[in-house]
Amino acid sequence: MARPQAEDYGDKRQAILDAAAALFARIGYANAKLADVARACGATKSMLYHYFPSKEDVLFAIIRDHAGGNLAALEEVLAREAPPEERLRALVATWVRRSLTARAANTVLMYDLKFLPPRQHRAIVEIERRMIERVGALLAEVSPALRRGRPPQQKTYALLLFGMLNWTETWFRGSGPLSAGEMAERIHRLFLHGLAAER
Repeated sequence: MARPQAEDYGDKRQAILDAAAALFARIGYANAKLADVARACGATKSMLYHYFPSKEDVLFAIIRDHAGGNLAALEEVLAREAPPEERLRALVATWVRRSLTARAANTVLMYDLKFLPPRQHRAIVEIERRMIERVGALLAEVSPALRRGRPPQQKTYALLLFGMLNWTETWFRGSGPLSAGEMAERIHRLFLHGLAAER
């Protein structure tokens, strides 16, 4: 009997986080009250407290789950046995697809991370640091020249790639004239040829 209860708990928790992410993305974390979160997910405040003691805990769970999922997806792509250019293509395609299904959570990550207390903020920044480091290493495989110079440039280019990917999703809609796959291919091609100029 415990297993269905655990699954039910996980489903309800995720429903709360999805509703809260949509609310925070729409009106901003600072403007939302816990009562607004409860109303958005069709729950009472007392039921919400059963899952999250505070609005801050809701925010942390949204950002941690989203950032952790991004890191796991990134690690899976980078672990593939494939040339670096192909892993870069797969990374961009994976990120674009994930972005279309997690737009609200990504908006919360970009705009509301600053509201987390220091310890929780550091935990998210550590996840981001690992992603930047791993993607920087991949870009240096694509263009070894990035390792030369003082300081080495792979971190700069990793940040440029993440900037392109994260901000593209603020305006890109997969239902428009370009599919997610076509958009990912254009980003990959643009970035790859930019890296070629650094060889």
